[in-house]
Amino acid sequence: MSAGRFVLDLDRCTGCAACVVACSSENLVAPTLAWRAVHTLNSHREPSVPVLHHSLACNHCAEPACLAGCPAGAYSRDPATGAVLLDAGRCMGCRYCAWVCPYAAPRFDADRGVMAKCTLCAHRLAAGQAPACCVACPTDALRYESREGPEGLGRPGFPDVGLRPALRLSGSRRQRPPTLTASLPCTPLRPPPQRLAWRRFHEEWALWVFSTAMTVLVAWFTGAAAGGPSVVPLAFAGVSLAALGIGALHLGRPARAWRGLSNLRRSWISREAMLSVAFLAGATVLTAVPAAPGPLHWATAAVGLAALLAMDLVYRVPGQEVAAVPHSAMATLSGAWILGLLLAAPAIAVPAAVVKAALYGLRWRNGAAAARHVAALRVTVGLALPCALLAVEPPSPWLPVAFAVAGELIDRAEFYAGLRFLSPALQIERDLRALIAARRAD
Repeated sequence: MSAGRFVLDLDRCTGCAACVVACSSENLVAPTLAWRAVHTLNSHREPSVPVLHHSLACNHCAEPACLAGCPAGAYSRDPATGAVLLDAGRCMGCRYCAWVCPYAAPRFDADRGVMAKCTLCAHRLAAGQAPACCVACPTDALRYESREGPEGLGRPGFPDVGLRPALRLSGSRRQRPPTLTASLPCTPLRPPPQRLAWRRFHEEWALWVFSTAMTVLVAWFTGAAAGGPSVVPLAFAGVSLAALGIGALHLGRPARAWRGLSNLRRSWISREAMLSVAFLAGATVLTAVPAAPGPLHWATAAVGLAALLAMDLVYRVPGQEVAAVPHSAMATLSGAWILGLLLAAPAIAVPAAVVKAALYGLRWRNGAAAARHVAALRVTVGLALPCALLAVEPPSPWLPVAFAVAGELIDRAEFYAGLRFLSPALQIERDLRALIAARRAD
């Protein structure tokens, strides 16, 4: 078969999940790693909005975020079918493709340490057969057709961020709200509280250590070049090696970490990895050679600052619930904050602290930060106390830096726990609230 696309008729789909079972059976996928899933809008049967079922797998987009963002270059496109395919032999298990895909298509196989996803049943297409999920649909709601023709994606609960998925949604009858003879309940419509998902932090603790250490090392080296506390070569080299080693532990296949440099042209992870390694190697060599700071030191410091910027941009994913840029735990902002403390320069440290406090306060107000006592500890110990010590001119800048780093560890932990990227579940949550609010306003 030539390049095609899925067609999902929302009027016909009953959410029976026959497509999910057929996909798992055809591709020998464990139920816990199913490549296709049924996402239901209005699963609680709110009377004022319709019930819609979205059967979604990989949509083999024309502009796939997974292919563009994968640092290992593990994704490719089949020119014959248009399928976006994953080479498990190149995958290092960083799970970034799962972050950037709004359809929750890539799944992490913990046993193998790599990602897995829908292949568009490439073996069936080669034999002239439609994908197994389409053949198994008992109501003919899920079909496979040529990619030519009009696109239709504007349906409640379907995430669309311009990736041009190979999917056409049809049907309109079930999208109309039902006719009600009774008045709607007048209960207040409040957004659900945003809770920190500490499970994500537990999965990304290695990145938490690496990103914090990288921020401190860049600030330390830059501060030393600007006349601040000098760098201790052995300490700097030891922390650098430890940070790189720990950072690789978040990968499903740590031995393949070197593949993270394979997509410098499009992936911010590849750029962050390249810049981080270049900075740590260059700074370690320069600190081991007793010489006055010069142009090479400043060039290395610039590479380090660029690495922090790349680190921030890694987390800038369209549609996420809490913005990663700007954020109180941004690596670039934290680097400026610690650098100001190391140089005992209020002109740098105080504005950075004010911005961090404002961003943190906004997150806490929206419920995207930790409990009240943790937030108070973060602000007082991690921001206010270092500024106070800076004002009294302590004999060593390392005391305020120590308190600042403690605050950064709290903030960065909350950052990872608060990450929630666009997915069908998040889109359904947003659209359901909008539909209910619009219905009550009528």
